[in-house]
Amino acid sequence: MKHLAGSYDNGAAVDDENVILASFQSRSQSVYQKVRNERNIPYGSSAREVFDWLYSVEEHKGTLIFLHGGYWQFCNKEDFAFIAETPLSLGFDVVLVEYTLAPFVTLADICQQIGVALDAIERRAKQYGNKPLYLSGHSAGGHLAAYWQHHPCVHAVFPISGIFELEPLLATYVNRQLQLTEQQIETLSPARRLPQHLKPMMLFYGAAELPELINQSLFYYAALKDKGLPVSQYAVTGANHFNVLDALFAAGGALSRQLLIYGESTDADNH
Repeated sequence: MKHLAGSYDNGAAVDDENVILASFQSRSQSVYQKVRNERNIPYGSSAREVFDWLYSVEEHKGTLIFLHGGYWQFCNKEDFAFIAETPLSLGFDVVLVEYTLAPFVTLADICQQIGVALDAIERRAKQYGNKPLYLSGHSAGGHLAAYWQHHPCVHAVFPISGIFELEPLLATYVNRQLQLTEQQIETLSPARRLPQHLKPMMLFYGAAELPELINQSLFYYAALKDKGLPVSQYAVTGANHFNVLDALFAAGGALSRQLLIYGESTDADNH
């Protein structure tokens, strides 16, 4: 399977990107107002090396760590708190991780920051007992989730519409700020660094996304499957790059169901 060339411009593929993002932000602020949370917990020394912890009032089943998208150069963690509503109602805390954006740091720096954040989240989560941590991320965050699937704290990984091979970005607007090098492409592309062992992983994407985005998930899935690794994939019918999040994190959505399935199996293993 070869990668498809394309613009990777997700905003241009929908009619109302600004309206969609404004909706994300307003719904996210509502979530912050409704649930107990701690904001901007530092994991590093720079201003954006922080995460928000949203607490479920239900019986604690585990923690979902979410890494936002924006091609590593746009958006903020606060814009995506709306995804937490259903996981919180199911008994999962939600951690929204921030990171420094390009061009202020390189993609290698961003990857390193996420590793430090996961270390800090693991230490903090231990006070809530031996409950699983699940790692998810959207778009650029899907790349970061796949890159860190091997972290000791991670029980399962749910990348959404991720970027797993970086080379196709070289000729796109995305690379103006990233300025990817050949070495970064080789070492930071999850599709080029296939693990010997893989945490359970499900790749999600919208069936109505750009062909190049869909191809990223199909390419990575095929590479992992060829090595006999525990990966599955799920295409959300009719979903684009943005509303795929609503579909997946809705009550009864495919990703919400996965949280319950893995949570129940982990609880059974601990008894």
